[in-house]
Amino acid sequence: MTVEEIKTKVSEIPEAEQFLRKIVRHATSKDLLPRRIVIGNDPNNKALFELLNRLLSRRCFVEKGKYVVKLPEDMRKAAYWRPLVDAIGIENKIESATIITALETDTIKRLKIMFNGEKALIESLAGDGIIRKFIGTDKDKAIQYLKIFKAYIVLKQQKCTTLSQLGSDTFNDSKALRSGSLLAQLDKLLRTAYEYPDLPTVELHENCGIIDNPYTSHVIIFAPFSYITKNGMAYDHPTKLFQNGQATVLPWETVQQIREIKCSDVLKLITSENAAPFLKLVREGIPTLYTEGYPNTSVRVLLQRFSEVDGSVEHFGDTDLDGYRIAEQISRMIRLDGLYKSDRVSTLPHKALTEPQKQRLTTFIEQHPDFPFIPELHHTLEYGWVEQEASVPDEILIRTRNCAR
Repeated sequence: MTVEEIKTKVSEIPEAEQFLRKIVRHATSKDLLPRRIVIGNDPNNKALFELLNRLLSRRCFVEKGKYVVKLPEDMRKAAYWRPLVDAIGIENKIESATIITALETDTIKRLKIMFNGEKALIESLAGDGIIRKFIGTDKDKAIQYLKIFKAYIVLKQQKCTTLSQLGSDTFNDSKALRSGSLLAQLDKLLRTAYEYPDLPTVELHENCGIIDNPYTSHVIIFAPFSYITKNGMAYDHPTKLFQNGQATVLPWETVQQIREIKCSDVLKLITSENAAPFLKLVREGIPTLYTEGYPNTSVRVLLQRFSEVDGSVEHFGDTDLDGYRIAEQISRMIRLDGLYKSDRVSTLPHKALTEPQKQRLTTFIEQHPDFPFIPELHHTLEYGWVEQEASVPDEILIRTRNCAR
């Protein structure tokens, strides 16, 4: 197809140009194009797809909601695409930068108007270049980012939801946030908002109230209690399991139905960050709850129920920043009587912080002077951190057993 023919075809559907530019950028920046090039999201426009396929020699396909160009070897040479390059033209970098800046500025302005209480977060995202990198010169992505931010707000206002429901609520599409670039941007937003730069994605989602399935999101607890559900039914299996040295697993679907906790005495729990110490506490007969890292929604709600009957906890975890942040989060749900405890920490083996860990910890201390464990964080900064698994001496087990009784 000649240059003039390409121009004529593109003039019939001007939005085709933004897709074709992806090919042009590759053809003008390297001698050999990739075998597979994602050129944009599928807008479900049959005429557009047919035009792109004609211009791209029938090498355009739809995969997972994206337009993807797959090139055989003879079409990977940049020279093959010279007519397309001449027809579309090499993008003016100055003009492109102007468009990017204008779109970013407009998006930030609209975010601040729509979500007035989140200005600090919006400025942080802008300062890190997260908004700019995502939207680029694409107006559709600018609109998408507003919806991504709305998803974050919806998530803050709910105790728990699934990605399918969140996508339906904010994009009118249950599949929109299950995977792909939109979910990746939501994850970046959550990491910035809650200062979890290194948290594994699964744990990030659970901590922010996103559940994969209401029956697979759960809390594991070893304690003598019974509970009454919203329909008035009473269940005492946690006590029976406790008496037989076994922990109870309560799925989110059950936890959200609990109306009231019943305990024969005021219950004091140990909240354990990691699995091996939790198991040892269970074997010692000490009432304990496994947070599995940062507390998910099931853990949070159950602790709040224990708080309603004057329950309290001591937290047992790592002595790094995340360990103390977990303790602080737990203290928002139930009375925290202390930690397993730094009077012994100085005698235990310490692990040196990496330079990124030191920087993250230093920044956190500077930005959160009212954090309740600042002295402990300074200790970690100076001496390193102790793994929870190294902190399970017999005297602590004896002390906590006595406290639990």
